[in-house]
Amino acid sequence: MNRQTKEGILRAGIAAPSADNSQPWRFAWCGDDLDLRIDADRSGRVSDTRYVLSDLAAGACLENMLIHARSLGYAADPQIFPRDDDELWVARIRWRRDPECNAPQPLADAVELRRTDRRFPWRGPVTTGAQARLDAQARSIPGQRLWWPRTPRERKVALRVIRRAETLRFRSPTLHAELFSSIRFSAGWRTACEEGLAPATLAVEPPLRPVFQALRRPTVMTTLNRLGAASALGWRSAWLPIRLSPGLCLLVIPATTRSDVLACGRALQRVWLQATLDGLSVQPYAAPGVLSLGLVPIEPSFQPALSRLGSALHDLCAPGYGLVFLRLGYARSAPRARSGRRALASFGAFE
Repeated sequence: MNRQTKEGILRAGIAAPSADNSQPWRFAWCGDDLDLRIDADRSGRVSDTRYVLSDLAAGACLENMLIHARSLGYAADPQIFPRDDDELWVARIRWRRDPECNAPQPLADAVELRRTDRRFPWRGPVTTGAQARLDAQARSIPGQRLWWPRTPRERKVALRVIRRAETLRFRSPTLHAELFSSIRFSAGWRTACEEGLAPATLAVEPPLRPVFQALRRPTVMTTLNRLGAASALGWRSAWLPIRLSPGLCLLVIPATTRSDVLACGRALQRVWLQATLDGLSVQPYAAPGVLSLGLVPIEPSFQPALSRLGSALHDLCAPGYGLVFLRLGYARSAPRARSGRRALASFGAFE
């Protein structure tokens, strides 16, 4: 591999999504072997206990690189979590030329086009053909599948689960601090930033922006929570946009090991890229699945709420564990704001 090919693979990798645009990836080349690692300085926050969110992001990054490399005629057999005593080492990827990779890779064309769209409402419907293509992409990663609410009751329960999880993010002081620490208010409401969430990407209506910005102060959030602010925010950020959108699905993993979460990240990326090719807008909701795993160490008073959340989610999609919801629909235009990325050199060095 020449340097240009290697850089192209890495650029495809960092185009993947990550929780709050944390970009928790590190790379190291050794000849044509590539090590993918989790960046200890950008991981391990409260919701990332046991690196759940970082593993999801690493899986999406890995899949992007594999897809891009195939489009260039390279195949790989990733060795997942090569050493038990190094929890940050996610994969070693050994690339090789493969004539069978000369076939077109449609998903590769969507790598740079994929984005999160938090606006609402979106049009529909999401056709059965589109659903079948998304299902196929999820199943292409062994053990992964999509769950779709098929009845009004299932959709109602799913909406309630997502709203409860989003509400908890504003009620819990620990989760509240984590949420607002990722928002770069210094970037203003018109520009992007290379790391973290720029306010412009959050689709907050102009009249509500001063109020939302004030909520970053714990005393303000605590005071307004006495008036039901957290519930209202859960309704606005989750229940209402999903209720007005035509499509909702859930990525389900067979077990909760790190390798299963990593595989979920790979499936998530394939589904998202296929949705992009189908012209679908996507907003992910990871809070219900991540919180329901019972790994997040939040205040004891909220532990019963976590337990109820996990039970309700399990009843929806068993067997397996629901990890990431995706809201789907057709937007009239691409979102103007998009999260940026750090310079390629900040992710690691070549040999």
